[in-house]
Amino acid sequence: MRRIYISAVAFLLSFGLFAEDLTPEVQAKFVKTLVSATGQFGFACNNDPNLKKSLEAAGVSVSPGFKLAWAATEDEVKKLKADGRLVVVPKLAWLKLGGSVAIVDDGGKPQFVIHMANLKTTGMTLPDAIVKIAKKI
Repeated sequence: MRRIYISAVAFLLSFGLFAEDLTPEVQAKFVKTLVSATGQFGFACNNDPNLKKSLEAAGVSVSPGFKLAWAATEDEVKKLKADGRLVVVPKLAWLKLGGSVAIVDDGGKPQFVIHMANLKTTGMTLPDAIVKIAKKI
């Protein structure tokens, strides 16, 4: 009985590890890739000071006015989506709220997940190289 319980707990803990498990440095590398790939000059990251610091250390300009934006809360996802921004989120579930791209941990490796309909509404496109390596929903 104890073995089944331990196995079940291990399974549940390993299931669905998302970007909140990624370090801000790893998130910043993926955001920098998005910024470069879309030809943008910077990134909006208002409510995540650790990610902002990592982005600046990676050479990414951070300011609230950029079209690409990080959402640190569910409410922020909705607001940024309403503003017509391409919203990058740390949780897969937030794609349903309006996020365009999630950066998640997929079996120990960071992964882009793109919500194609939300991406389309932003009026922005991602290069084929990014779309090919990303999971799509």
